Amino acid sequence: MHKGVCVGGPMAGQTITTGSDSGFVAVDAAGFAAWIYYIDPGDGSYRLDISPDASLLDEDGTRALDRDRALTAATSKGLDVVALPGDDEEEPAEAPSIDEDADAEDGEF
Repeated sequence: MHKGVCVGGPMAGQTITTGSDSGFVAVDAAGFAAWIYYIDPGDGSYRLDISPDASLLDEDGTRALDRDRALTAATSKGLDVVALPGDDEEEPAEAPSIDEDADAEDGEF
């Protein structure tokens, strides 16, 4: 378990405890966005990953959410997943269509 203060992103200034020795992925289900925080070995804080990786940028140069990378990062690097609170718990946001050819009955996407 690790406890630290978040630096940057939507969780800036918040103290969080996770079970991961690496960090966590903060997910905003309503906004369909995710941020990766890694533990800074120098001071033990959680630092927002601001990787300059050009493949994470969209055509306007804005950092884009890549759901596959977020999932891969969380599972392959042993990161916890933390859900950010939504605006309205009674009326959750409707997810955008990921694959129009998805066959929901078979569970195949």
